[in-house]
Amino acid sequence: MRKKKLILSFLVLSLGAYSQELGLEEILKRVESSNPEVRVKELDVKIKEKGKKKAFRNLVLPPVTIESENDWETAKKEGFGFEKIEATIPLFQGGRMVNTYKKSKSELELAKAEQRLAVYNWQEIGVDAYFSNLNYRKQREITEATIVALEKQRNRLEGLYSHNKMIAKSEVLKVEADIENNKAINYENIQKERSSKEILMQLLGYNLDKKVVLDEFNSADYLSSLGSIKKVEDPKNTTLGKAQSLMVDLAEYDVKIAKADLYPILYVKPSHTFKEENLDTNKYETVNEGRVEIGIRYTFAWGATLDSVDQSEYQLDQAKIKYDNNIQGIELDMRNKLGEIESLAGQSEAQKKRVNLLRENLKIDNLRYDNELVTTFDYLNSVNQLKSAEEDYYKLQRSLVLAVIEYENLYK
Repeated sequence: MRKKKLILSFLVLSLGAYSQELGLEEILKRVESSNPEVRVKELDVKIKEKGKKKAFRNLVLPPVTIESENDWETAKKEGFGFEKIEATIPLFQGGRMVNTYKKSKSELELAKAEQRLAVYNWQEIGVDAYFSNLNYRKQREITEATIVALEKQRNRLEGLYSHNKMIAKSEVLKVEADIENNKAINYENIQKERSSKEILMQLLGYNLDKKVVLDEFNSADYLSSLGSIKKVEDPKNTTLGKAQSLMVDLAEYDVKIAKADLYPILYVKPSHTFKEENLDTNKYETVNEGRVEIGIRYTFAWGATLDSVDQSEYQLDQAKIKYDNNIQGIELDMRNKLGEIESLAGQSEAQKKRVNLLRENLKIDNLRYDNELVTTFDYLNSVNQLKSAEEDYYKLQRSLVLAVIEYENLYK
């Protein structure tokens, strides 16, 4: 028996040794590098980088055509070889290629901004899962201690009832029912604690079964580490504000690209012919002749181009209206978040004092309950008050940290 206990103790210590400790700061850093959705946004940036390079090459490098096209009989006699090479160099396209390149640059910057915003968003979700886990862990611990106290009371009452019938059987049954009720509550606490932990593991890009222990959160240390909180500044300079501005830029480029179809295309086409078919003899002869052509091309689209221009201009108007409204919304959010932080900091400190008082009260009631100085009803009332206070405290801490992160993210 002793040997089995030693083995069990060794296994518990081994599991604890391989468990990784995670605090709030580590969670926020891990989201930046390993969250699956953030990594998807990183690939979006790489895609836009390739799009920018492609647009630049299209802008500075003319398309080159190398031609060798014959019927089968001629190919059998003459073989294959380069007959002609030519390049079309646009001199004027109404600004299409230039604005397409500028648009690709803005798309890249928008992708980078959206990547940063994705980090902020998933950090906020990670904070929510972190505090949910801490709350359910604390609820489980309180309930487990309650069950232990109730079981002591049940054993005492059963002894009294069995020996001299000094108490009614109903008193034993009531305590037994309270024990079962708390066991049922803890089944739910355990399930929610596990679920919130697995949600956090997914957010951080870990295996769902990874052994982790979440560090307890200290709101006083957290607030002291922040220092002074910035006051409301120009929302246009924030990542969110810049993202909104880039959307207006993209709409403006779309208008310019659409208007490019209203102009004719002027181009120069240098070419060099190596061989050419002699129409009299139907044989290919070496020519080695170079020439330069200048051309103009215009496509008449029966008013469709004007409709496209009108559409893009309406979309630009929409983008400008959304920009003005969203910038005001960002400024309003910043003002509200600052007030919310100040309020939540005060609430959190008051709730912390309340929790400490109720913890001390429960310790006293535990002793009184062991000595039969309070009823089970009064004891469970103290337990429920503490559980409710602990839950409210975690909610306030979560709201406070989220408010600070959301407020700071508005500035980034």
